[in-house]
Amino acid sequence: MNNIRESEIKKEDKKAFKGFAIVLVISFIFGAILGEMSGYLKEILGDSVPSLLINILNVITPFASLIFSILLIIAYKIIYTNSRKEYELWKQTSEDDNTIDKIEEKLSYILLVTSINMILGLFFFGVGTILLPFDDMNGELSIIKVICYTIGFIICIVSSILIQNKIVNLEKEINPFLKGSVYDTKFSEKWVDSCDEAIKLSIYKSAYKAFSSVSTTCVILWIFCVLGSFLWDFGLLPITMVTIIWLVQTVSYCMESIKCSKSK
Repeated sequence: MNNIRESEIKKEDKKAFKGFAIVLVISFIFGAILGEMSGYLKEILGDSVPSLLINILNVITPFASLIFSILLIIAYKIIYTNSRKEYELWKQTSEDDNTIDKIEEKLSYILLVTSINMILGLFFFGVGTILLPFDDMNGELSIIKVICYTIGFIICIVSSILIQNKIVNLEKEINPFLKGSVYDTKFSEKWVDSCDEAIKLSIYKSAYKAFSSVSTTCVILWIFCVLGSFLWDFGLLPITMVTIIWLVQTVSYCMESIKCSKSK
């Protein structure tokens, strides 16, 4: 039986290796071509791309968080109000479980958009600290930009937290076994502990998908940072930051996997 299994394993490796070898050769050829072209690419893209990007960020950064947050609040108001009405109506009949599934799906999308808005708000906050003229506010336009930037960031953070709290509280009404407050520093831990097996399985599948997506993204960012060091003189910091993120998520995943295996 062991010999048969060993034969199956070798056959599987042999079959997979062909595709792996092709990808490896293509990657090597692509890397060699790109390396040869790096000098020409630097002449073409070296100065124009960073200048264009900075000009775009200069225009949108002061107002981005404010606009995105207002759009988020409007979308939240519409979807949450409708979801609340549908839930109250469902409580009176309690017949169609599909209604609850649809409500929770809409709430999940609002949570997704809220999280994206907060991340973008932090991004534009960081960009604004670099690009906005805090030290030179003589012009009226500069003052308006700084005011919109500051108000936008505050609204972004406050609205994101409040919306998440409202969505989570409605979820707890729909599923009474769920526990945890958004304002609690241990919210995630308490929330997962209170979930039933079906929800936990969904969380675990989502977590693994996120792990795979981040791993792929780290590879892409690593390649981009290597190219950026030639084209735009990135230096060592970007590739170091990507490597740290890559290591943290890989080590934490593996350590947790080992811990779970021991508990079995």
